[in-house]
Amino acid sequence: MKKILFITTIFISFITMQSQTNTQTKPIDYKLLKAQLEIIRIEDQTLRQLLPDAEAKFGDDSDELTYIWDLIHTQDSTNEKKVLRIIDNYGWLSNKKVGEMANQTLWLVVQHAEIDIQEKYLPYLAESVEKEESDGWYLAFLKDRILMRKGEKQYYGTQVKKDKKSGFTYIHPITNFEKVNERRKAIGLNSIEEYAKVNNYVLHK
Repeated sequence: MKKILFITTIFISFITMQSQTNTQTKPIDYKLLKAQLEIIRIEDQTLRQLLPDAEAKFGDDSDELTYIWDLIHTQDSTNEKKVLRIIDNYGWLSNKKVGEMANQTLWLVVQHAEIDIQEKYLPYLAESVEKEESDGWYLAFLKDRILMRKGEKQYYGTQVKKDKKSGFTYIHPITNFEKVNERRKAIGLNSIEEYAKVNNYVLHK
């Protein structure tokens, strides 16, 4: 009886080890991940691209615009679950492995997430940028958004706020402003003055 139990235990252990080995050595299907992320990108961006026309047609405070934003937030929640699962399982996938658009999708979805999610995944993106596997300006936008949402001055000057009374869009205050263009250049962005001019933003030094 003891011999049978011993053999059974060895057999189960062998099967478990084989299962773990197969799981660990199973190749990552980057083509599938690329396709999934590119679909998520469409879901993230389509309604947002309609916002300027909807705002012009219906107005800032219209029920129609509120409805579109409700749809966006619902889609964001779905996209977030999918993207965070991918990052947790495979890390911040590089542009070399999944392509620029799919790589950028990771940033887009985290950029639109709540601040606790942004802060949690910022180091993943920072490491990817350091390894030159993601564009540096993704990190600039995410870092600045976190700072702005915490009520602090931003570092690269990427984030803006619209004043509903005046109708103007202002660049959120920047720390150590005299050095901002050096920081922007180092991460692949144009000057803060050009950024403001091209987008018709108001810049306060």
